[in-house]
Amino acid sequence: MAQKTVLLVEDDPDIRDIVQDVLEADGYDVIPASHGRQALEFLNDVRDTTLPALVILDLKMPLVSGRSVLEVMRNDRTLASVPVVVMSAVSQEKPIGASAFLRKPFSLDSLFDAVRTLAGGHEAPYVPATVS
Repeated sequence: MAQKTVLLVEDDPDIRDIVQDVLEADGYDVIPASHGRQALEFLNDVRDTTLPALVILDLKMPLVSGRSVLEVMRNDRTLASVPVVVMSAVSQEKPIGASAFLRKPFSLDSLFDAVRTLAGGHEAPYVPATVS
C-alpha cells in the first residue's frame, strides 16, 4: 500500500512532534507546518501534483489562523475535496467546513479513528505506546 500524505498544521512544537511521530509510525507520510501561512504555501505548491490525503489543522495559530486556512480550502475548487480534521483547545464545536473535530486534549485513539476514516487506514493496527 502506498503511503498517504498528511499535512499537519500545529504551532505547538511538542504537539506537532508527537502527532507526527505516531502518524509516521502508523505508515503515514507527514508534512509538518508550524502556521497557517506555511500550510497554504505547501498546498499551493502541490495543487497541480498530489494533494495530501488529509489535513490536520489547529485553529489558533500565528500569521494565518486555522479558520482562515479552512476557509481558503473550502472556497478553492482544487482544495475543497481534501478532508480536514480540526483540533482545538479553544473551540467547543466543529467549525463549518471541517470533516472532523478533535477537542484538545484528545486521545490517540480519537486521532487515529479520524485519520483512518478520512485518509484511509493501514494494514497494521495501532498499538498505543506507553508515555512516561
